[in-house]
Order: sequence, then C-alpha cells, then structure tokens
Amino acid sequence: MTFSIELLPAGYGDSLVVEYGSTTDRHQLLIDAGPFHFWDGVQAELMRRTRDSYDLFVITHVDEDHIGGAISVLDDPNLKHRVDDIWFNGFVHCSEGGNVLGPVNGEQLTERIVTGGFKWNKGFRWPPGADRFGSDNVGGPVVVPSAGHLPAIDLPGGARAVLLSPTGRKLAAMAKTWSKEVLKAHLVPGAGDGGHTRAPAPHNRPRPPLPDRLDDDAVRTMAAHNHRDGSAANGSCIAFILEYDDKRLLLGADAHASVLAAGLKRYAAEVDEKRVRLDLVKMAHHGSNANISTAVVDLIDCDRWLISSNGDNYGHPDDSAIAKVITSTTRPVTFYCNYRSPRTQPWEVRGPAVGASFRFPDNDRNCLLVNV
Repeated sequence: MTFSIELLPAGYGDSLVVEYGSTTDRHQLLIDAGPFHFWDGVQAELMRRTRDSYDLFVITHVDEDHIGGAISVLDDPNLKHRVDDIWFNGFVHCSEGGNVLGPVNGEQLTERIVTGGFKWNKGFRWPPGADRFGSDNVGGPVVVPSAGHLPAIDLPGGARAVLLSPTGRKLAAMAKTWSKEVLKAHLVPGAGDGGHTRAPAPHNRPRPPLPDRLDDDAVRTMAAHNHRDGSAANGSCIAFILEYDDKRLLLGADAHASVLAAGLKRYAAEVDEKRVRLDLVKMAHHGSNANISTAVVDLIDCDRWLISSNGDNYGHPDDSAIAKVITSTTRPVTFYCNYRSPRTQPWEVRGPAVGASFRFPDNDRNCLLVNV
C-alpha cells in the first residue's frame, strides 16, 4: 500500500499531488495548481505523470497562488480530461440565491467548470430552501456545519476526507468580497469570464535574519509572536484531514487559524484523542504566522510538517510559525520543504541545535515526495 504527497514547484503557492492505494488500484488527488507565473513548472510535472488521472481536483480558494494554475489545468487539452470531480466553492455556494461568480479568477474558473461539464462539489448537499444553481452537476457548498459531526466524504479507493474548513460564516463573508472585486473589474457578477487574469510578477521580500543565538529561549520568544489573518479568501479555504490505511494527512490550505483550531477540536472529540494524531501536516498558508497559532499546534500530535513556498512575495515560512511547531512538538521534528530558500536555508544549518531538521528535494525541479 502507498500513501504519499508530492509538493510541486509552485513558487510561493501550492500545488500538491496525493497518491494512495496499491500497485493495481492507485488513486490521485490534485490540490491547487499554483500561480500562473509558475505554471510551466507545474504543468511539466503533471505531464511527467503520464498515466495519472485525478479522482478529485480541489481548488481550495480563489487566491491567485492557488487558482491561477487551476484555470490553466482546465484549459489544457492534455490535462483537463484527467480530472473527474472538482471541489470549489463558487459564489452560489457562499450565498443562497446567488449566481455562480467569484473574484476575477473565480469567475474565470467557474466558466471552465460549467462549460467543461465537470462534476462540481459532488456529494455535498444544498441546505433546505436554497435557490441553487440550475444544474444537477453542481453540488452544494463544501462547508462545515456549526454543529454535529464534521462532514466525512468517502473517496474512491478507501480514503476518507474529513472537512475542517470553511464555515458558513466565512463563506458568507467571502461572498461580499467577491461581489465587490468582480464589479471593480467591470465584469457582470454571475456571467463568468473566458479570460485569464495574471497576478503581478513575483518579487523578493527580505525578512529579518534568525537571532544570533538560536536556543530554546530564542525559539520560545519567536513562538510568542502572534498575528491574525483577516483575508476573506483565506477564510473560505477548503481544508481537511485525509484518512487512509490508518494514517492521517492534514491539508491546511490557507485556512484561518481559528477555524482550523475549532475543526481540530471537534475532530479530536470524535476520535477520542486529546491531541489529534497526525502522520503528516501541510502547514497552513505556507507557514504564515497568521495561520499557525498556538491553539492549532497544541491540538496536533505530529513531528513531520510540510512547507510549500519559495519565499517570494510574503517571505514564507515565518520563523515564528516554525518556532510554534518546535515548542509544541516532542522533538526531534522534521520539516519538508520543496525549496531551499533564504527563509529555509538558515534553518537547515541551525535548526538541529533546537531539535529541528529540514529536508529538501534531491533534484533540481523543486519537487519533494514524502510518504505519509
């Protein structure tokens, strides 16, 4: 049996391929496809996997470093036919009675999903009385209810996804932001758009160096720094625990720390664990301090963490987020990174002094395969 995740070369964004199953019954999930500026590298890796099809393509939210390449996947005649089901919350899923719309990239992705005839949010139910989008191919919102059991979706091949984010409140907040952004771009909300808007070129963001003396006291000081993510888009993220063969992988997307913590607390109660046993954690928001809170890490029992970022634009991962993981985990703790960047390379050299080791690809493609 195999259960693995590969971080693709998505620059400062996310593009992940999860594989599980046996040699005769393999299954793959594709989660995001990075920003458009790094599409060539992601496309090359997806094309390299010549026999792969994807039981599920999760587009976690509408930020360009996750959705930019997703639009390209659905435009690519050599790739789009490999996609079976899509999870993505359009505006119709955020606001009852709304049409299918989103920010500019959300409009563009929606156009591809609808015209391409893909199964969309299959298995998710519409709330009673919802004025749903007029197509049987469009399921309900990917959302965590405020009470009851967390949604658990059976996937092909015996895996199960247990949803942690988003909540209905976060989706409703996103709906307001989407409307404003679409109108600002002089588009008609709900009409879709056939274009593909690119984000500005990535840039380097210098960050302060690690302390001259890196010891437990310095790590605790860094771990005490806290920020809050106020992005409506990140609040709408699809995040879940993937269970397979008695192993668990947390895919945190860019979810808000408060939502992740609440979801993890409910999951812990459901599985009767004080701290959730996880075999591998994909750090939320590329290791941003605003999304890795003390409350989140204190609910997790795991000593293996993934970081997907080359450090462009935002300087991720934040030293304080790494420090939070180190202080909350039984050491040694291992961080797996798909880029040796100005943010991660200093930790590679100095991390062992505080019980942290860093692993990087042994290839020049910035792809990292890790077994769960």
